[in-house]
Amino acid sequence: MLNIHKLDTDEGLTSYKDLLKNLNSTNPYYSIDYINFSSGGLLNLICFSFNPRKDEIILMPGYIKPIIIDNIESGYFDFISPYGYSGPICTSGVDNLDFKFFWSALDKWYKENNIVTEFIRFNLFGNQIEYSGNSFPTMLNVKGQIIDEDAQWNSFDYKVRKNYKKAIRENLKSEIYFKNIKQDQILEFYDIYKTTMDRNGAKDSFFYSFSEFKKYIIQNEENCVICTVYHNEIPISSELILVSQDTIYSFLGGTLSNYFDKRPNDFLKVQVINWARNNGKKYFVLGGGYGFEDGIFKYKKSFFPLDVVNYYTGRKILNKKVYDQLVTKAFNFKSSEGMDKLYIEDNNFFPLYRKKD
Repeated sequence: MLNIHKLDTDEGLTSYKDLLKNLNSTNPYYSIDYINFSSGGLLNLICFSFNPRKDEIILMPGYIKPIIIDNIESGYFDFISPYGYSGPICTSGVDNLDFKFFWSALDKWYKENNIVTEFIRFNLFGNQIEYSGNSFPTMLNVKGQIIDEDAQWNSFDYKVRKNYKKAIRENLKSEIYFKNIKQDQILEFYDIYKTTMDRNGAKDSFFYSFSEFKKYIIQNEENCVICTVYHNEIPISSELILVSQDTIYSFLGGTLSNYFDKRPNDFLKVQVINWARNNGKKYFVLGGGYGFEDGIFKYKKSFFPLDVVNYYTGRKILNKKVYDQLVTKAFNFKSSEGMDKLYIEDNNFFPLYRKKD
C-alpha cells in the first residue's frame, strides 16, 4: 500500500520522523534537518511510504514541484529527490520483487496526479534496484573501503603517502570533534569553509550562514564530525563529515591557500580514515568531481584507487507528449530571451524544461 506524507505539514513531518525511527536508519541524507539544510527547505517536500508486508517498509522523500515556464504555471508537476545520496530506503526484509511493486505503485500515482517526470539521486548501495525508469550512470564516485591500517597505507597512491609525510615534517596536528561540538570549533570550520568558497567563486547555494551550520551540527551531533588541521595552533584546513552507522561521507570543507604547500588536505583525509577505522566504519564516501574524471575526482581516487563506483541518477518520463510540449515551451521562452536553446536529444540535463543556462 502506497501512502503520501506531506512533510511541509506538522502531521506529515511527525509521521516521517516516526517512520525513520521504526526503520532504525542513521543515514544522514534522510534526516529532515539535512534535507532542510541542503535542499532549500520543506516546501513541497513529501515522502512516499510503501508496505509490502506488515513490519516491512520502503520510504522515499522528495519534492513535488509545480512546473512553471515564463512565470506561467503549466498545471503539471515533477518529482525531484533531495540533494545528495537519496532514493528509496527500506527495512532489511524488503526484496527485489517488493521494489518492483513499489515502483509500479509509484508510477500509477504519478500518472493520476499530473506528474510528468521523476529525477532521483540514488545512493551508492544499489537502491536503484528494479527501477522502472532509466538508471543513468551520471558520474564516477569514490566509495572507499576502510581496511587494516598497514594495508590501507600501502593502497594509497605514492603521492598521498609523500604528502602525508611532508605534513608530518611540517608539524601539522589534527583534532577530530564528534558529539558535543563547541561553537568555537564550528566557527573554525566555518571561517575556513567560507574563505574557500569565496576564493573559488562558488555558487550562492554553497554559502550557508554560520547560524545554519551551527544549528544543523548541534541538532545532529550523532551524524556530524569536524576534522580540523592546525599549524602552530592556527586552523588551516577543516572538513565537515557526515556519519551513518557504517559509513562516513565527505561533505563540505576547505583549506587556507597560504598553507597548501604543507599538504594539509592529504593529512586531513588520512586522519579521518584512521578515525573511521577506530570507530568501526566500513566505508568512506568521498564522492566525485565536477566533470568526468577531472582533477578533483583523481585527487579523491588517490586515497582509494580501486574503490570507484558508478553514481546513478534515475530519469523517468511519465507523459512523453506533455514532456515534449513543456520542452518546446521552454525552448521558445529561452529563444525569445536570447538564452541558449534546448535540444530534445540533450542527455546532459534532466528534465530539460528546468535547464537554466
